Amino acid sequence: MPMFNTKKVANFYREFRLTIWLLLPSLVIQIFAGDWHEWLRYQQLEVTQGQWWRLITANFCHSNWYHFGLNMLGLVMIDYFYQPVINHRWRFWLMWFCLLLNVILLHWLVDLSWYVGMSGALHGYLIGGALITYFQYKIINSLIIVIVTGKLFLEMVWDINFTASELIEANVVEESHLFGALSAVFFYGLFRGYQYFSGHPISYSPDSPPANPNAYHSDIEEKPGPHS
Repeated sequence: MPMFNTKKVANFYREFRLTIWLLLPSLVIQIFAGDWHEWLRYQQLEVTQGQWWRLITANFCHSNWYHFGLNMLGLVMIDYFYQPVINHRWRFWLMWFCLLLNVILLHWLVDLSWYVGMSGALHGYLIGGALITYFQYKIINSLIIVIVTGKLFLEMVWDINFTASELIEANVVEESHLFGALSAVFFYGLFRGYQYFSGHPISYSPDSPPANPNAYHSDIEEKPGPHS
């Protein structure tokens, strides 16, 4: 009798592969923190000098194990929440879009010497998933959007993250949360824009069949024309 069910392991990997792909490099970097952080975290001067990889790798660095744990817990919860309604392909593109654009916006718009963490992209992942599936689950998605938007507003007005700052031993960059959410809004605009201009529906549900280019015209019955 096998010690483990390979089918269950394969199913687990298929469902959580986005989480695994983001968690494992974050874990390795955290284990070997120190010199690795010096080469991987976002640093404004170094990025300006051409070290562009930091715009992505900064998301996988964390200030301490509490910071790592909070981000990974958020990743697991959000990814698990959206698995039944958004397929892996679109969850993958949404999360990676937010990972990159969030730090690019920080680089362009905020005078920040250095930055680490995935919380900005996670805010985007949460908002983006609610936008993509909004018309399917209006009540729960409306709550998500209202709560996250309210949190972002409070962060900009009051210092509500002082406890978190003490825990992670670093200042919480509230702008990253805002830019993560804006990245998701921009992604959703591209998502809907493609649907509108191409005339092709996008299958984002895990159980959806491949998109049919003729779906928008399926109710038109073709009738034979006159013979010449």
